Amino acid sequence: MHVARLLAITEVRNVPPEIRPFVDFRAAMEERELDEGEKVALLVVETTSCYIPVFLKESESLAEVERRLADQDAKLAADSRDALAQHLS
Repeated sequence: MHVARLLAITEVRNVPPEIRPFVDFRAAMEERELDEGEKVALLVVETTSCYIPVFLKESESLAEVERRLADQDAKLAADSRDALAQHLS
């Protein structure tokens, strides 16, 4: 199983260009219209170049994030889980 770590929590407008396609793709999957001022948590799966955005406005629960990661054979690192838990409902 891979480990996912919290890379950053930032506004969509500040997401680095090389990560932005992951954010745009996730927004399209969720049929979400992106607001450039919306906060997004960026997770990176260690030893890969896979980034997983978690939108914090009307966010999913931590359990839902963990289920989504498990579907990708990944789990949150403990420190990242604690940090993300503070921002999710």
